[in-house]
Amino acid sequence: MAQRSVNKTQRLQQWFDDQPRWDHASYGEFMHVGGNQTIFRIALEEQEITSQTKVLDTACAVGGNARWMASLFGCQIYGNDIDEEALEVARDLAEIENISELCTFVKAKVEDLPFDDNMFDMVVTTDVYDPAEVKRVLKPGGSFIVISLFEDPKVTPLQIAEQWGFELEISLDVTDLAFAFNKAKETEARLLHESNMVGARELIEIMNESVAPYARGSRHYIMRLRKK
Repeated sequence: MAQRSVNKTQRLQQWFDDQPRWDHASYGEFMHVGGNQTIFRIALEEQEITSQTKVLDTACAVGGNARWMASLFGCQIYGNDIDEEALEVARDLAEIENISELCTFVKAKVEDLPFDDNMFDMVVTTDVYDPAEVKRVLKPGGSFIVISLFEDPKVTPLQIAEQWGFELEISLDVTDLAFAFNKAKETEARLLHESNMVGARELIEIMNESVAPYARGSRHYIMRLRKK
């Protein structure tokens, strides 16, 4: 349980300091490209979210998106991740933000969710996910919000939706934004390397994982899908 003397910034910094890789901290509490309020709100446009809405943030990490939605809409939020330490941070931050009664964070793989069929009105993700499991736990007519990188440049959002058995409501290509964001993080990592705060191997890993996929033609999409 989080101590009241510890504020949100301190708890997050403690988490980042304990992580072996600098790039965890570089993305902040939302952890992934697209996982910020501005981009996320585009995906949530025209969605009716109330205190009765049940939302799952799958692969939630420290629960940035989940806690933001709970604070903004007062909705019931669930989050799953395989990293128990990240989930402990999510729980502590929910308590610090006085929204712990709205948030439930559980350790679970994305392909084996411990939730009932047709439980959620909405599922959101900016990381890994299992479309079949999402479809199982989502109510008929429910929304699946995906903000993710797709490595095959030939695959379109419509093809993805059809393959997964969802209806495509909206899709936005945010590749340019994601690429610019990652290039900025690469530059930041280079500066840290020059200051001996990031090792050469970590710098190369950051470049290979964050920038290289875009050079290969990968596309970053926002998609809002609906369960038929």
